[in-house]
Amino acid sequence: MKLKLFFAHLAVCLVLLGVSTSSLAGSCDQQHVNVLRQKAQIYDEAITNSAMRYRINPALITAVITAESCFRNDAQSHKGAGGLMQLIPATAKRFGVNDRFNPAENIDGGTRYLRWLLNRYNGSIPHAIAAYNAGEGRVDRYGANVPIAETAVYTRRVLNAYSKLASNGKRPQARVVQPQLIRASYVVKQPKLEPRFKWDEFGD
Repeated sequence: MKLKLFFAHLAVCLVLLGVSTSSLAGSCDQQHVNVLRQKAQIYDEAITNSAMRYRINPALITAVITAESCFRNDAQSHKGAGGLMQLIPATAKRFGVNDRFNPAENIDGGTRYLRWLLNRYNGSIPHAIAAYNAGEGRVDRYGANVPIAETAVYTRRVLNAYSKLASNGKRPQARVVQPQLIRASYVVKQPKLEPRFKWDEFGD
């Protein structure tokens, strides 16, 4: 009983101190690739379905889940994000998710958003991942190197997990791309974006 009360008080303190779910899942990307795959196994069907539907490497989807929630379907952040891919209510609504804590819905919505970001940034995974964390506005302004410590750490964690999951720890082949913003309904001023390495979505 005392132990339960301790963890309950700890959870409240973490929320009050503003510790994010991503911070709590921070060491997840450091785990062995076999451990990550074992944790992801329960969600394999949802990940595979979304990967096929939105043409994204399932390893990238799994890497985002690794950094966002460490595969905890009930994960919630003090900023209002929830579920495996940590969708805030506005993003969930935008991409057709009714129940953020339904694994299949959450993964579908998060993957759909990820595909939207990849299209926006000409397939650049570092740009898309940074925008998934910090928002498109900041990436439009700063590129993939958003000057926010949390975003820099987050991007590194996702790419680290992705490199393991995509090719058993070997870094996927990289190539230089020039991200370009895509807006369907109106034209925006093109920000100056330096060439970045793009991680091939499907590796070798």
